[in-house]
Amino acid sequence: MSVPKISSLLICCLAFACLSFVRSNAQTDTIAKNSVADGSNLNPASPEQFSYKPHLVAKLDKEINETSGLISINGQLWTINDGGNPARLFQIDTTTGKILRKITVANAVNTDWEGITQDDSSIYIGDFGNNYGNRKDLHILKITKSDLFNHDNDPVEAGFIYFSYPDQNDFNRTPNATNFDCEAFFCLNDSLHIFSKNWLDLKTRHYVIPSKPGSYEAIFVEEFEADGLITDASINEQGNIVLLGYKNTGGKFWHCFCWLLSDYGGSRFFDGNTIRLELGSASHLGQSEGIVFSNENTALLSSESIRIGCLHRQAKLFRINLSKYF
Repeated sequence: MSVPKISSLLICCLAFACLSFVRSNAQTDTIAKNSVADGSNLNPASPEQFSYKPHLVAKLDKEINETSGLISINGQLWTINDGGNPARLFQIDTTTGKILRKITVANAVNTDWEGITQDDSSIYIGDFGNNYGNRKDLHILKITKSDLFNHDNDPVEAGFIYFSYPDQNDFNRTPNATNFDCEAFFCLNDSLHIFSKNWLDLKTRHYVIPSKPGSYEAIFVEEFEADGLITDASINEQGNIVLLGYKNTGGKFWHCFCWLLSDYGGSRFFDGNTIRLELGSASHLGQSEGIVFSNENTALLSSESIRIGCLHRQAKLFRINLSKYF
């Protein structure tokens, strides 16, 4: 799914002016409280909110302009494209953004790949994008890492984990008007934790399914006031979680953000500390689609290529330093 296009010349000019201002004032990995977090308008019951300018690492190769997720395996960064593209994984250079390797999944079709995650032995690709809310074939691909890293074994084959939502009863086709879209998940304790992308109420719901091939009804765990559309998720070894997303801030303007979750109990991730980082305009970052912890305190973020009026933003790779928050 792409951010809606802007055809008005006036909007284009305003976006260009805003972009120029952001560029002229950007600092590498800088952190500052925003106008909400200075306390003047902050609801005491609300989470802390900060502004953060991610550091640009590289522009991504044009073949992965629709990057929709990231994983880091022993320092190797991998991504996927979203729906309608070939069923293929890409290893990318973490300094130049160039493609180092391509792997095709022989027994799969990329209906709407929207997330990628891993455990010790396997990687998982979420074919669960559901912008219209009418899919009944939601599934996750499971590929063993030994197959992925065997250079003589290309293409690879996947196992399949099918699932449904326990609370979905309406399967009418309604573009961008469903609470059963999904682009974010991660693996923890032999389970896959799925976070919905709610177009209607801007919340996210947390579900759990087993990480073994089969067919399952997902288990609902909890709900969170995300105030935006969640597009990816990642968890580090310390149990800290980042949820990535973007939000329409009025008219045709979109803003990128992430939620930081920590100090929770069990698998109720939303019961602990929550911090929101406002990352900036999509006119500068692109459409925020992929995030992964590259180490304990650093995350890499990938953005999909977008067009905003006469402006074109190539897909990019950014770095975020989270050491001051966890």
